[in-house]
Amino acid sequence: MAETTLNRTTKSKAAVPAWLWLSLLTVVLWGAWGLQSKIIAERISPWMNQVLFTPGLLPPMIWMFFSKNLRTGVSLPKGGAYAFATGVLGGTGNIAFIASMGSGGKAAIVVPLVGLAPLVTVIIARAVLKERITRAQIAGLALALVSIYLLTI
Repeated sequence: MAETTLNRTTKSKAAVPAWLWLSLLTVVLWGAWGLQSKIIAERISPWMNQVLFTPGLLPPMIWMFFSKNLRTGVSLPKGGAYAFATGVLGGTGNIAFIASMGSGGKAAIVVPLVGLAPLVTVIIARAVLKERITRAQIAGLALALVSIYLLTI
């Protein structure tokens, strides 16, 4: 009986996929990052923020260096090029984000607005990767646009 209960408990914990927990962690971390970005924008330039942001990546880089996941990549040359491009896009976007905060943008509006970046991803994924988008997902994207509009009025 105890074994059955243990198996049910294990199965119920396994029912929540790892990607969901990691996504929720991302929401919390990036939510705090958005608030921190507004505080930063009032104290230093977006350019200096990006310079100082980079050393902040050292703790996760050290953790990843010792992780087995770092050594199980597919193609370092090709993957490395994509990772570099991701860094350029993310870093440039970060500068624009901090600049928007520093030029009068309210965190309560700017953060949700830039949170619409997945709309661009969806459009590009549809065009480049030929991913399908369901009607429900299109409705969700439309509601996201409406919510941003409502935040700005």
